[in-house]
Amino acid sequence: MKLRLILLLTLFLIFTLTACNNNDDNTMVFESQREQEEGTESDQGQEFAEIGSGANLVKFPEDLEEGIIFATYDRGDIHEDIYVNTQEAIEAVQNGEEFPSGTVITLVGYKDGELEHYLVMEKRTGWGSQYSPEERNGEWEYQHFTPDREVAEDNIGRCFSCHANQERDEYINSLDQMKEFDLEELAQSKNSSTETSFAAIPTKDWKVTEISSHLIESKDVSKEKNSLIEDQNKTEKINEILLKMYLEQFKS
Repeated sequence: MKLRLILLLTLFLIFTLTACNNNDDNTMVFESQREQEEGTESDQGQEFAEIGSGANLVKFPEDLEEGIIFATYDRGDIHEDIYVNTQEAIEAVQNGEEFPSGTVITLVGYKDGELEHYLVMEKRTGWGSQYSPEERNGEWEYQHFTPDREVAEDNIGRCFSCHANQERDEYINSLDQMKEFDLEELAQSKNSSTETSFAAIPTKDWKVTEISSHLIESKDVSKEKNSLIEDQNKTEKINEILLKMYLEQFKS
């Protein structure tokens, strides 16, 4: 009888200890799962800035006209010129590199021949870091300006949604046109415009008086100083003189 009682007590203790151990294990598993869930909720609940809230960083490019038109589009009554602010940006793209910080791309839109808007995107180091990884467009920010170059009332978030589809093209829709842009032709046109600027100078009432010998060593000019140049060759002579002066000054 006593032996049976002892066995029953022993079995009861064994079952009790086993149940406690199982409860402890279950508690540890539950705590671990809860910590993981809380960590996931914390990541999901991280606060990010509203997409497009950094648009105020983008200012109107005052040197817009000094930029390079690398692409144009015509769709019915819509015409668009797309500028980039530096030649270095084009060179970077054509060399397979990323756009440098400070790149500004501006779309100038016309409708029925009338200026309608300016759409500007600008890249700066660190921009966009306040947005969620799923929404940001690299380091680009966007802004919409009216024909008067004032900030337009617009939902800039639409710009992010549109350009997000071009992530492989550095978030711009006209990367191929920039890759194909002829920089050599640009250099030639710049040289041509320099020469044209001389030819466009009005010379009707001009006369050559005296030109410093250290700038131009021309026997013809020295002979004709203080005399009027005949109308038929006036423009040609003055253009030649100005060009020589420019080249001498450039060398010095």
